[in-house]
Amino acid sequence: MAGVKLFKIRKLGAGGQGEVWLAREGQTQEIVVLKHPLDTLDVSEGSADRARFEREVRIQSTLRHDGIMPILRIYKSPTGPLFTMPYAEMSLEQKLANGPLTETESVDIILTIADAVGFAHSEGVLHRDLKPANILFLNGRWVVSDFGLCRDVNSDSVTITQSKTVVGSVAYMAPEQYDDAHEVTESADILSIGRIFYHCLTGKVPFPYFRRELVPARFRYLITRSVADEPSDRYQTVSEFRQELELLVTGVPDLTPPMERARALNAESLEGDSEATLSLARLLVEKADDEVFYKDFVPALSVETLSEIQKCAPQEFRQVVSAFDQFSEGSHPFSYTDAIAKFFRNVAFVAPDDDYTIRRLVLRRILIVGASHNRFFIGEMFASIVSKMKEAEDILLVASLLREHQDEARFMSFYLRQHSLPTAIMAALPSE
Repeated sequence: MAGVKLFKIRKLGAGGQGEVWLAREGQTQEIVVLKHPLDTLDVSEGSADRARFEREVRIQSTLRHDGIMPILRIYKSPTGPLFTMPYAEMSLEQKLANGPLTETESVDIILTIADAVGFAHSEGVLHRDLKPANILFLNGRWVVSDFGLCRDVNSDSVTITQSKTVVGSVAYMAPEQYDDAHEVTESADILSIGRIFYHCLTGKVPFPYFRRELVPARFRYLITRSVADEPSDRYQTVSEFRQELELLVTGVPDLTPPMERARALNAESLEGDSEATLSLARLLVEKADDEVFYKDFVPALSVETLSEIQKCAPQEFRQVVSAFDQFSEGSHPFSYTDAIAKFFRNVAFVAPDDDYTIRRLVLRRILIVGASHNRFFIGEMFASIVSKMKEAEDILLVASLLREHQDEARFMSFYLRQHSLPTAIMAALPSE
């Protein structure tokens, strides 16, 4: 390379704004990693691409932390700026190619990443492209690298990271980065950490599907909250995320049976304790694979408790309803069938009007459980709920369900015809 005493050995990859090469430093003969701008970028003086690359160099070289990849040397060349870093043994992406990690190793890696990212946030820097390929093993510890898509929150510039420009890698990227990458907050990096944690524990790339049931139960709430679609539903700071993870792995285990804990928290929730409501919601998410506990406790939840959970923990509310829906499949004794229907009726009372996913799930379950058990009580309940629906979206939802489940609709037909219903619903009923 003219003017620079560096000799390329082989290309290691490309990402963000640059190409990465294994290289040898001419004078010291040291093996290093060389990064320079992609050939497709405009690195002329004053260009946005050059400014973006120089920003990465500046930020990564001034973030001094054991968990952040150091920069060894910065060079100037006729083709633009470039820099060298130590050669890491491997990336987390390479390690995960062999399958999931143990819980202990996964937690250690995530705590290390969180510590480094938390430091960057404290310095006003958001990474925005956290992924296993950018987590490298160097000198016995994991470090965060590649700040090519970072944002300096202390800068008002919108020329380097333009509004409405998508940055990040899809499997680990926060959805709001699709809308406006310049306006993301710390919670975007927290989502990425949560998805990396998921990958470590399950061995699965969190795309296109995120399967919560694959996550070990004790980490389920933490990861689910971390990767929530809505930024406001996630942890708001890395410190908060880290503290909760440390509590999970170092705290004294609660030996109280889940039923006793749930009943105690439910009683406190009914007395107006919002922290108890949140703890109850977390417990229900954590125990979502405990069928015995769910079938015993969840149907007994009152409208008041369900309403409080929906207000305090809307994401957990949806997860609990979805989990109980799965346990409601199949045949049940008549009394328990009625309990299932009553639970979903209560959910219908407290679910937000615009949450059509929950409303559809509720109506589908009542429809199926009533018809499959030939329960007149549930038939009347279903018809009563439908008769109170006035919005066009709800009417179309009911009509769609009836058309999709014609056998069940045939059972419900008698009860529905006792009410004056919109034409769209009546037309979806099987002919008599």
